[in-house]
Amino acid sequence: MTTQQQHGINGDPSALSVDRATAELRRGRAIRITDDRTSLVVAAVETASQALFARLIAAAGGSAALFLTAERAHAAGIATRDDGPAAIPVPDGADLEALRALGGVSVPGAARPATFAVQRERRLADLAAGGFKVAKAGRLVPALVGFEDRAGSDAGLVTVSLADVDRHAQAALASMKLTSKARVPLADAVDSEIALFRDEIGHSEHVAVIIGRPNFDDVVPVRLHSACLTGDLLGSLRCDCGEQLRKAVSRIASLGGGVLLYLDQEGRGIGLPNKLRAYVLQDAGLDTVDADQHLGFLADERNYDVAATLLHQLGIRRIQLLTNNPQKISALRDHGIEVVGRLPLVGSTNSHNERYLRAKLERAGHLAEETGGRV
Repeated sequence: MTTQQQHGINGDPSALSVDRATAELRRGRAIRITDDRTSLVVAAVETASQALFARLIAAAGGSAALFLTAERAHAAGIATRDDGPAAIPVPDGADLEALRALGGVSVPGAARPATFAVQRERRLADLAAGGFKVAKAGRLVPALVGFEDRAGSDAGLVTVSLADVDRHAQAALASMKLTSKARVPLADAVDSEIALFRDEIGHSEHVAVIIGRPNFDDVVPVRLHSACLTGDLLGSLRCDCGEQLRKAVSRIASLGGGVLLYLDQEGRGIGLPNKLRAYVLQDAGLDTVDADQHLGFLADERNYDVAATLLHQLGIRRIQLLTNNPQKISALRDHGIEVVGRLPLVGSTNSHNERYLRAKLERAGHLAEETGGRV
């Protein structure tokens, strides 16, 4: 049997179902998540319209619930992180905006309405966790409203299996390929080439900036830099990302060449809309770690599987890493990249980013040499 016969004209159906489910949540539509035992119909509270909310409540027949991640439930004061995802029954007459406030979408979040009781829905926890992954893939706040679907009668819902959700990240990595490249002289490294890699499943685009003429058979200086529109492009003083980016390019050039990987992981992986929400929470007094968790995210949603994949595709196996973040070192080593040395990359502190940089050092495990926060 050919691959086309196994997968169909559009490829692997499991990958397609997750892509379509992500798009549905972003468009404000409901999806169905299923395993071998039961199903959950959910919509993202961030994008759901009042009309969809009313239809969900009607279809639930009194059993609708708001599903929150353990991080959000803990930040809202309704559970501990060890309790896992929380399911909050939606009472009659509940307002969608109240659910958004409880889900962390409204920033800064409103207090939890006293009429909402909290339950531990262990039986549906895995399905809810799968829904959170789909929402995060769409860069949405991971707060869902929905109900257990025993009938499964609505054929208009995109349905995705929990197993497909769990496999999706690895399928996306396997689909990564070089799309285009060109010589692009940079201010601090005239002899540079930019290579763009595209994830054919999730549609993320990552850039490898090849600086100078590095010998990929030898130790290569490498920087992993997660995208930061506000810092890299606009010169935001809330971080030192733009400064770190330019310093990395200049440092790699001074070392005779190397590679900077510019990764599509804005806001430590939560996306630009949620990074801006986190900024509002920081202005209200939270630090950068607590702000992300207030929105329902982990302290750092990034992973470096994609960075390791790009390095392997470039033929790079041994590197000297420009970083202060030990997680990057261990992640690359776990994926077969030999990190033979580390070069600190220090940025500047100012009155706008001092608290942020301190939190990165004291709470995120960054190395003590760091006086700047971009690692």
